[in-house]
Amino acid sequence: MENTLLVGLSRQMVLERQMDVVANNVANVNTTGYKANRSLFQEFLTSGAHEDNFLASDRRVSYVQDRATFHDFSQGAAEETKNPLDVAINGGGFLVVQTPAGERYTRDGALQINNQGQLVTAGGNPVLGNSGPIVFQPTDKQVSIASDGNVTVLEGTNRIDSVRGKLRVVSFAQARSRAICTKPPSTNSPTFRRRDSFG
Repeated sequence: MENTLLVGLSRQMVLERQMDVVANNVANVNTTGYKANRSLFQEFLTSGAHEDNFLASDRRVSYVQDRATFHDFSQGAAEETKNPLDVAINGGGFLVVQTPAGERYTRDGALQINNQGQLVTAGGNPVLGNSGPIVFQPTDKQVSIASDGNVTVLEGTNRIDSVRGKLRVVSFAQARSRAICTKPPSTNSPTFRRRDSFG
């Protein structure tokens, strides 16, 4: 097969895989907290045909190779939802949640209160504060999450805010892919905004 056809075929194969990545991103466009995937490409050089009857040496042939995909952790658009439990992290950082497999990290700020009075994610995982899960009393009303992450309520007939906890937010030195999130996180002080979907 001629080298030009092989080069074109290599590009077509890479384009097919790139379309899979784009299709996955489009399918998740309304997923709260979703981080898009991006493709990395590189040039793959190989020597040309080795025939003894050529006068000059063969040139190297340049193919296209998809090297990897990675998560794009750039800040996305925020939407105001009018739901006092919805938050958006402004800047880097992840909410810490408790799962059956241990602590995990998310930017999905569509929070709710479960039957046990715990602040949880849409998937039902408890959101952790600096002192553990954030739990509300049956008499709590007017839940508010401040820009510093403090969760306050009006308790019973009181007109004074009662603090129920502070959202625990961590950041990672290189938040480029899920595999890099193995280093111990560092705490930071991001600000919060109300919104439905994290970008």
